[in-house]
Formats: sequence, C-alpha cells, structure tokens
Amino acid sequence: MESDVKKEKCEVCGENIPSYGTIYISSDNRFFCTCLKCYNKKIAEYSGTDFEHVEFEPILLKDTEGVDHEFHFTVRHLGDRIGIDSFEIKEDHRGGYEFSLIGNIEDDIFKLFGKLFERMRRALGRKHVEWDYTTNYWQISEEDVVRARISSDLENDENYGHPPLIVIDGKEITWKDFGRMLKAYEGFNFKLQIFDRSDDMP
Repeated sequence: MESDVKKEKCEVCGENIPSYGTIYISSDNRFFCTCLKCYNKKIAEYSGTDFEHVEFEPILLKDTEGVDHEFHFTVRHLGDRIGIDSFEIKEDHRGGYEFSLIGNIEDDIFKLFGKLFERMRRALGRKHVEWDYTTNYWQISEEDVVRARISSDLENDENYGHPPLIVIDGKEITWKDFGRMLKAYEGFNFKLQIFDRSDDMP
C-alpha cells in the first residue's frame, strides 16, 4: 500500500511524494530532491515542448494463479521522448513485476499507456516457472521458455560484488537457484537474448 512507501519532500513545490515519484538532480554543486511533476515541467521548459504531466492511479491485475498485483506508475519527460514505468511495491520499494515503455514526446500519452497496459496484461498471462513440490525448488514451465528481468541481489556480497537476481513472473530468483533450475537441462543447448528494459519481449 502507498502508506507503507517512504516519502520524500520535493524541494520545489514542497509536497511529500512517494520516493518512487521523485528524482535527485544536481544544481549549484549539490543534489536536491524534486518530484517528477516539477521535474517534467522544468524539462518541458528547457526543451520548448508542450507537455502536460499526467499521474495514473494504481491498478490491479491478476496473474495466471489468480493472485492480485498492484501496479504504480511514473511518467518522465525525456526531452524528445516520454517514458512510462509501471511496477509493484515490495517491502517499501520497487520490486516484483516491472514494465517500461518509451514513446515520442508528440505521442498521445493515453495511447502509450494503453500499449503498456497490454504488455502488462500479456506478461501476467504467461507462466514461466512453477514450484516443484517433489524437489521443493522452482522449475521452468512446460514451454521451456523464460522471460525475466535482471536485477541485483543486494543481500549477497561476493568477491566480485552483488550477484545477479532474476525476476521471473514477478518472483525474485537468486542466481544460485536459477542455476539449479538449469541443471534439469544438462546436455541441452539454450539461447540467451538481452532486451532493453523498454522493449517488448516476444
């Protein structure tokens, strides 16, 4: 719930904003916090673009198991482009499912939101991993396809730094557990393809 999310004070408008709706920028040799509404207004002025900030209300979507996922949204002016992010809140910060879409600044923001929503709905309609009650470990689903987001396992600190954390179906899978899932395919070949966070994965 939003009440559980840390809030920060925008140093421009003075409003207390959920931390995911703020950004730190550098000015006069210091960093200060501003909300995305004030930030977008300033970028629109600098770029000479006609832009009206929009804030989308959280929505609920069900996954293949009937579990509700609450998504929050941010909109960011990127100069000649516009970015919309959607994400869940896990333990007071962004986590679980995350999606991103980038369009041209002239695009209708509600049409961009519609494209992002369809991407979200399609992703939650897929199931890539399932729990094996025999081995008590995650296993790859019958389609033998995994679509995932690469994050960082901040709770583990190895010699070379934090190992990757793989987010599959909104679930955080450690690098070690992901390797355990692949052991079932020993002797097989596989293809790993990397996508930009705003790309749609087929």
